[in-house]
Amino acid sequence: MLKVTYKINNMFSLRKFGDSHLCARSYEYPMLTTIRGALLGSLIQRKGIKFAEDNFNSIAKVPIYIQIPKNFVINETKLRMLSNNYLTNSNNGSIATTVGIREYIVMDKLVFYIDDTGLDFLREVLVNIDRIGSSDSMVEIESMELVDFMENILVEWTEDIGFDYKIYELYDWSDKTKFENRYIYSNKASDKNIKRNCYIKEKVKIA
Repeated sequence: MLKVTYKINNMFSLRKFGDSHLCARSYEYPMLTTIRGALLGSLIQRKGIKFAEDNFNSIAKVPIYIQIPKNFVINETKLRMLSNNYLTNSNNGSIATTVGIREYIVMDKLVFYIDDTGLDFLREVLVNIDRIGSSDSMVEIESMELVDFMENILVEWTEDIGFDYKIYELYDWSDKTKFENRYIYSNKASDKNIKRNCYIKEKVKIA
């Protein structure tokens, strides 16, 4: 398993289960959707559209595990955002807003693990990535190393595991996703994703 570390200069918020829908998704801690999107965009840049389309399933199905940082600084910011009924009110010349407090985590690195088996182009693609998520979520590669175990990763939660865990929402591409659904210039582009409830597993040995 390849451990990938990026330097970052942005604040993120962890998407815990039950969080308000008013959380600005562009600043959420990177999801599998945004990591796969960054991989696909970088692959198109480095290898071209045809190569990216031919190898799309390699990106769409490659196992990726996101590490949640053990230590981070919490910062709270007051936000003024549009409420759900803003479209109706805007027709009458007024816009309703709401104010909420958002919890950010401040850190200097982003880490995830990815299975590089059979992906000869992967390292070149990872080095080329300069953002994961919105245009504000800039990243710079720091290191890549093969490891025998993973630490503090998000793993899918089920009820038989128990309820003594913090649950996080993790979004990923649907198994039926095709290249035409993820290529932003396609007329069939779609952002439909699947949601998994996850918990943090402190250490996982790689078989």
